[in-house]
Amino acid sequence: MIQTIKQIYWILNEFYRENIAVNSIDPKLKITEKDKKKLKSHPYPNLDSVTVYGSNFYYNNGGALLHSLEEIFHQKVYKFHTQNKSPLIIDCGANIGLSMLYFNRLYPDARIIAFEPDHDLFSILKKNAEELKNSNIQVLEKAVWHEDTPLTFYSQGGLSGSLVTDFGKGNNTINVEAIDLRKYLETKVDFLKIDIEGAENELFFHLGDHLQNVEYLFLEYHSVKNEEQMLGEILNLIKKAGFEYYIKMASDLIQYPFMKSEPKNSFNVQMNIFCYRR
Repeated sequence: MIQTIKQIYWILNEFYRENIAVNSIDPKLKITEKDKKKLKSHPYPNLDSVTVYGSNFYYNNGGALLHSLEEIFHQKVYKFHTQNKSPLIIDCGANIGLSMLYFNRLYPDARIIAFEPDHDLFSILKKNAEELKNSNIQVLEKAVWHEDTPLTFYSQGGLSGSLVTDFGKGNNTINVEAIDLRKYLETKVDFLKIDIEGAENELFFHLGDHLQNVEYLFLEYHSVKNEEQMLGEILNLIKKAGFEYYIKMASDLIQYPFMKSEPKNSFNVQMNIFCYRR
């Protein structure tokens, strides 16, 4: 009798794991356990898709997507409140568009302008924008800068393409078009996201009085190894623009700072700066 009960238990348990558990939704990441497993074993750079909050979402780097799902949909680093039912959101460094998906869910009537200079990532961003079928979303294959000019861009293919440093150490460079971001800050912007992998250290100082038109600002600050650190000057500019700010570490890059340990990548500081009005 006991042996029969054990056999029934294992049969039911196997059925649950193979037919129910794999299709259950991870409450943090909003994808199925089956899709989460698929992302972990995804062969980069093959194009594939998963369902996120009911939307078909394309990607080429499963590990990078898992990281972004954790940050954007679980930690909700871009969550903000506005009385404006159709806020203007400018997304600089949109990657493949997970932040765009989040903003679109947060404010379905928002006008979203998303910039991504990496051609391969932009092609995926465009596909994901088309999936949303929202005419208020504009995606631009451009880098944001302090002038309209062609630039050299280090393409990494995951989360870390950059104008200023070669993460992959492969010297995989492409030519990109850059646009003066100030053009987009001449009227009120409800939310400005800047995550441009170190280029903010030059761009930010050219925004000047245009930051007065921004209600919320999310800035991911990167200190590039062996270059002058600009955090103090950037925080002074944020303060001058009338913001209060809150800071969180985005990544713990150096285990023993006093031992002059080498950082894990090209940055020795990486932090999220949340800026809001008093």
